[in-house]
Amino acid sequence: MNLQGRIGQVLGPFDPNIDIMNSGQAIPKVATKDGDGIIIISKLGVQTEPGTEMIINGASIKVGSTGIYELDNVVNVTSLIFPNGASKNTIIDFVY
Repeated sequence: MNLQGRIGQVLGPFDPNIDIMNSGQAIPKVATKDGDGIIIISKLGVQTEPGTEMIINGASIKVGSTGIYELDNVVNVTSLIFPNGASKNTIIDFVY
Protein backbone atom coordinates (compact mmCIF):
# COMPACT_ATOMS: atom_id res chain seq x y z
CA MET A 1 0.00 0.00 0.00
CA ASN A 2 1.36 3.40 -0.96
CA LEU A 3 0.61 5.93 1.79
CA GLN A 4 1.09 9.32 0.19
CA GLY A 5 0.13 12.02 2.66
CA ARG A 6 -0.09 12.26 6.41
CA ILE A 7 -1.40 9.55 8.70
CA GLY A 8 -3.84 10.20 11.54
CA GLN A 9 -5.78 8.25 14.13
CA VAL A 10 -8.79 9.03 16.30
CA LEU A 11 -10.33 6.89 19.03
CA GLY A 12 -13.96 6.43 20.07
CA PRO A 13 -16.44 6.73 21.51
CA PHE A 14 -18.37 8.61 18.83
CA ASP A 15 -21.82 10.10 19.40
CA PRO A 16 -24.80 9.04 17.26
CA ASN A 17 -25.57 10.97 14.06
CA ILE A 18 -22.55 13.29 14.33
CA ASP A 19 -20.45 13.77 11.19
CA ILE A 20 -16.95 13.37 12.60
CA MET A 21 -15.54 15.11 9.51
CA ASN A 22 -17.20 18.41 10.47
CA SER A 23 -15.53 21.26 12.33
CA GLY A 24 -15.06 20.65 16.03
CA GLN A 25 -15.32 16.87 15.71
CA ALA A 26 -12.68 14.14 15.94
CA ILE A 27 -10.92 14.18 12.57
CA PRO A 28 -10.75 17.98 12.00
CA LYS A 29 -8.89 18.28 15.31
CA VAL A 30 -5.93 16.35 13.86
CA ALA A 31 -6.15 16.65 10.05
CA THR A 32 -5.34 19.64 7.88
CA LYS A 33 -7.60 21.26 5.30
CA ASP A 34 -7.11 21.84 1.60
CA GLY A 35 -7.20 25.30 -0.02
CA ASP A 36 -11.00 25.39 0.26
CA GLY A 37 -10.95 24.49 3.96
CA ILE A 38 -12.21 20.95 3.33
CA ILE A 39 -10.62 17.91 4.96
CA ILE A 40 -10.37 15.06 2.47
CA ILE A 41 -9.44 11.61 3.70
CA SER A 42 -7.95 9.44 0.95
CA LYS A 43 -7.59 6.12 2.82
CA LEU A 44 -9.65 4.92 5.75
CA GLY A 45 -9.58 2.01 8.20
CA VAL A 46 -12.14 1.46 10.96
CA GLN A 47 -11.85 -1.14 13.71
CA THR A 48 -14.98 -1.50 15.81
CA GLU A 49 -17.58 -4.02 16.96
CA PRO A 50 -18.99 -6.24 14.20
CA GLY A 51 -22.35 -4.98 12.99
CA THR A 52 -21.61 -1.32 13.70
CA GLU A 53 -23.32 0.90 11.13
CA MET A 54 -21.54 3.76 9.38
CA ILE A 55 -22.53 6.25 6.71
CA ILE A 56 -19.60 7.23 4.47
CA ASN A 57 -20.30 9.98 1.91
CA GLY A 58 -24.01 9.19 2.23
CA ALA A 59 -23.63 5.42 1.67
CA SER A 60 -24.74 3.13 4.49
CA ILE A 61 -22.21 0.44 5.47
CA LYS A 62 -22.35 -2.27 8.12
CA VAL A 63 -19.02 -3.49 9.53
CA GLY A 64 -18.60 -7.24 8.95
CA SER A 65 -17.80 -10.09 11.29
CA THR A 66 -14.09 -9.23 11.52
CA GLY A 67 -14.87 -5.80 12.98
CA ILE A 68 -12.61 -4.18 10.37
CA TYR A 69 -13.55 -1.95 7.43
CA GLU A 70 -10.97 -0.53 5.03
CA LEU A 71 -10.95 1.69 1.97
CA ASP A 72 -7.54 1.09 0.40
CA ASN A 73 -8.14 2.81 -2.90
CA VAL A 74 -8.08 6.58 -3.01
CA VAL A 75 -11.65 7.58 -2.17
CA ASN A 76 -12.28 11.11 -1.00
CA VAL A 77 -14.13 10.58 2.28
CA THR A 78 -15.78 13.89 3.17
CA SER A 79 -18.45 12.59 5.56
CA LEU A 80 -18.35 9.85 8.23
CA ILE A 81 -21.29 9.25 10.56
CA PHE A 82 -22.10 6.47 13.03
CA PRO A 83 -25.95 6.63 13.13
CA ASN A 84 -26.10 4.63 16.37
CA GLY A 85 -22.80 5.88 17.75
CA ALA A 86 -19.63 3.84 18.17
CA SER A 87 -18.01 2.46 21.30
CA LYS A 88 -14.84 3.58 23.05
CA ASN A 89 -13.12 0.59 21.44
CA THR A 90 -13.50 2.12 17.96
CA ILE A 91 -10.28 3.08 16.18
CA ILE A 92 -10.20 5.11 12.96
CA ASP A 93 -6.95 5.26 11.00
CA PHE A 94 -6.73 7.53 7.97
CA VAL A 95 -4.46 9.15 5.41
CA TYR A 96 -5.07 12.76 4.44
